[in-house]
Amino acid sequence: MRRENGLSSIALIFIIVILAIILGFAFYKIQHVVNDFKENDVEYNKTEIVEKLNLIVKEKYVKDYKTAQENNQKIDEIYNSDIVINYLIENNYIEQLKDIDDRLVVDEYYINADSLNSDIATQVINENGSNSNGTKVFKIKKIEDKYMIYFVDKYGEQEEIGELIMKPEV
Repeated sequence: MRRENGLSSIALIFIIVILAIILGFAFYKIQHVVNDFKENDVEYNKTEIVEKLNLIVKEKYVKDYKTAQENNQKIDEIYNSDIVINYLIENNYIEQLKDIDDRLVVDEYYINADSLNSDIATQVINENGSNSNGTKVFKIKKIEDKYMIYFVDKYGEQEEIGELIMKPEV
């Protein structure tokens, strides 16, 4: 009878060890899936930022095009990239970037993700673009005649995520 109790105890310990290993592996896999989901969500939100900004520019273009037709004007007389940038600034979609010495950075703009649509911001971002993990911002930078949209991570690495299309097709 003692031998059976000994084997039962060893079998019970063996089962507990096996279950602990399976539980650890399952926890690791679940954590991996959650992390992948978070990364995919950030990528989706980056795309949303580009799409939303381009939609706002397209709406402005359509409105200005209609105004130009009603007033017998050429669209170029009332619509250009400077007017679009000023429109985005006035409506708090973007703001001029400043350097460490609080000087304006020419042709670079911080995108107010919260003003575009709160559900497309990757995280709650403070006014200066920082969160508890460091700085994460979206910005627009004029390169030659194009306005490129970037995501800047907490390490300052810039990732080009799209272009602000100034002359949308209607």
